[in-house]
Amino acid sequence: MEESERFLFTKEELAERIQVSPVVEADLKQIITDRMEQCGLYFRVFSRVKTATSMARKFEQKEYGGERRIQDLVGVRINLYFDDDVEICRHIMEQTFEVVDWSTSERNEDEFKPIKLNGVFRLPEYLKDEISADTWEMGIDDTFEVQIKTMFFEGWHEIEHDMRYKGEELWVNYSGFSRYLNSILATLELCDKSMVTLFEDLGHTLYKDGRWSDMIKSHFRLKMSDTSLYPEVQELLDSDSENGNKLAKKLYKTKRIVLIDQLLKRSRRVPINVNTIIALLNDEVLHDSRLTTIFRKHDVYNDGREESLAESRHYELRPLTRQTVFQMCTEVDGSRMRGMEKALPTENSARTGASENPPLTDPDMAAVAAEDIFSACVEQIYGWIVKKYGPLFKDMPPQPTTYHADILAYHVAVNLDTQRKRMNMHVRHMDPDVGGRIWYSEASLVMKDARKVYLSVSNGYAEAKRDDRPEREGAGIFFSYPGYYKLIVDGIGIFNSIPCSNRRRIIREDGLPALEEAIQDPNRKFPIVMIMSKEDSDGMMDEDWLGAFRVSDFTRTVWRYAHVLTCYEEVGKKLLAHLRQTPAYASENFAAFDRDIPRMYIFWPGGEVDDFGPEDVENCSFGRHLEARSDARTYDIVRGGQAFYHKIVTDLRDWNVSADMWEGFQLEIMTEIPG
Repeated sequence: MEESERFLFTKEELAERIQVSPVVEADLKQIITDRMEQCGLYFRVFSRVKTATSMARKFEQKEYGGERRIQDLVGVRINLYFDDDVEICRHIMEQTFEVVDWSTSERNEDEFKPIKLNGVFRLPEYLKDEISADTWEMGIDDTFEVQIKTMFFEGWHEIEHDMRYKGEELWVNYSGFSRYLNSILATLELCDKSMVTLFEDLGHTLYKDGRWSDMIKSHFRLKMSDTSLYPEVQELLDSDSENGNKLAKKLYKTKRIVLIDQLLKRSRRVPINVNTIIALLNDEVLHDSRLTTIFRKHDVYNDGREESLAESRHYELRPLTRQTVFQMCTEVDGSRMRGMEKALPTENSARTGASENPPLTDPDMAAVAAEDIFSACVEQIYGWIVKKYGPLFKDMPPQPTTYHADILAYHVAVNLDTQRKRMNMHVRHMDPDVGGRIWYSEASLVMKDARKVYLSVSNGYAEAKRDDRPEREGAGIFFSYPGYYKLIVDGIGIFNSIPCSNRRRIIREDGLPALEEAIQDPNRKFPIVMIMSKEDSDGMMDEDWLGAFRVSDFTRTVWRYAHVLTCYEEVGKKLLAHLRQTPAYASENFAAFDRDIPRMYIFWPGGEVDDFGPEDVENCSFGRHLEARSDARTYDIVRGGQAFYHKIVTDLRDWNVSADMWEGFQLEIMTEIPG
C-alpha cells in the first residue's frame, strides 16, 4: 500500500475528533448481557472503548487505508464456561446484531494457542448517532468487535499474548520451554473438552436412573432456579418410561441449541427451570397434549417469576427537570440542494476575489422552492424517526404522516400538516444504563410566507434532580445534536444570518456589508468566530500565532452551530471601525485599535463580544476530558494552541446549551416533558 493511501493520525488528533458517548459501550454490553441471561448461559462480559493512544499505535503498526479500517473502536469480550457454548453464543450474536465478519483461530496438531472466535458487527444506528461524525473520517469503521472464548483460555490468554505473541524473542533457541508451554495449553484445551464430556456422561447416567430433573440440569447446563418438577409431569415421565421412555428420551436427545432458540424467541424473559424447559421443548419438539394441559393449568411461563427488588421497593417520586444538550432555531435555505458548496478555495483565490470562496450571501435564494425544501426536511426527520424507533413500533408507516405511539418509556409523536406546511415531532426513550433518565428530541418545522422554511430543534434529557450532581454537569458531557439535524445541515443547507459552511471562509472587503449585517442581526443564533491575521512575506495569511489551533479542523468541528470566518488585517480593521459606528458596538474597546492584529473575536448572539490575542493563545491551559466511565474520569492537560482550541469549542457548546433559544412547542396531545 502506498504511504499516501494509509491512514496515519496522531493520538492528539484521534482524541480530539473521536468522541464516543459512554452510552455506546454501556448499551452494547447491556444488550449482550440481557440476551445471554435470557438464554441462561454461564458467562462473563467485559467491554472497552479503544483509546486514542491504542488507535494511533494500531495505525502505525498495520496498514489501514481505503476500505481497510479499524473495526474495534468498541470491543466486547464474552467469556464462557463450556466449550460448546462458543457456537451457541455465536448463534445468539447473529440473532441480535448485523454480522459483518467472523474469524477464528485454527486448531492444528502441532501447536496449541488461544482458541477464540471473533465477530465484527455493524453498530446499531441509534448508537452510531452517539459517536462524533468526524470519527468516520478517521479510518474507523462503524462496527464493533465481539471476542468469544472460554474461561480456561481466558485465564492465561493475557500472559500468553504479552510473553509469547509480543515476545517472540524470548523463545528463540529455547524450543524445550516452548514445548513445555504447549503442553500446558494442551491440558487447558483438554479441560475445556472434559468438562462438557463429564456433564454429558452424568446426564446420560441420570437419564438411565430416571432422575428427570437432574438429567435436565446436567444435560442442558443452564442457570436454573431451584424449582421442583410438577408432580403431574414427574408422574407422566415415570409412567411413560414403562412404555419405552419416549418422552424422557426425546428430552435427553434434544440438543441445547434447540432450547436456546426457544428462549430467544420469547417476547419476554421467562424463568428458567425444569418445568419451563420441558414446556418450551414440548412446544417445539414433543407436542404432547398431556404436557400442554398440565403447563396451561400451572401458567408455567409465569410460575417461578420472583418479585424483583425494583418491584417491591417504594421510591420517592421526584419531578423531572430538563437538561438541554443541543438547541437551534434557523432558516433552512436549500443551499446544498442547489450545490452551492464548491471546491475549497486556495488562499490566493480568496485574496484575489475568485468565486470558489463560499459566499456570505445567496444571490439565488429562490432557486429551490420552499415547498421542496420543506418536503426534503420532512423526509429527513421522519426517516430518522423510522430508523431509530421503527423496530419498536412495528405499525409505524414508512412514509411521512401524522403518527402517535407509546410503549412504556418509549414515545413517538408526529403531527404533519402538509396543507399548512407544518410539522411538529417529539420522541423520547429511557436511558438503558442510567436509571430514571429519559432522552428526548423535539423539532418544529414550518414554512412561512410561502418563501422560507424554519427549523427549531431541541435535544436533551430529563431526570429527577440528584443531590450528588451539579445541575448543569450533563450538558457539557453529553453535548450532541440529533441525527436529523445533521442530515438537514449537511444535505439541505441552512442560513443563520449567513449561509452555514463547513469550509473556512476568507472575508474580502466586498463581503463586509453582509458580515456587518449578520453580526447585528437580532435573530442570529450562531456565534460568529472572526479570526484576523497579518499577511506574511509571501502575501499569505500568517496564522503562526494560533499555534496548533488549526482553523480548518476547528471549522469542521463547530460549523453546525457556529460560523468561522477569517480575514486579513486591512479588512479586519475596517470591520471593527464600521462596527464602532453602530449603537450596539459603540462602547466596545476593540483591541485592534490599541494593539496590532492578529486577534480573534467571537460575536455572540445578543451583542456580547469576546476578544483574544496571541498572549491568550500562548498562555491557555485546558483540562481536556478524554473519557468517563462510571465515577472514573481521565483528563489530559494541554497548553497553547491546542488548549485554546478546546477552550473555544467548549465555550461555543456551553453557550448553545444555556441560551434561551427555544422553549419547545405544544402538540395536540400532551407529549413534552415538563420544563
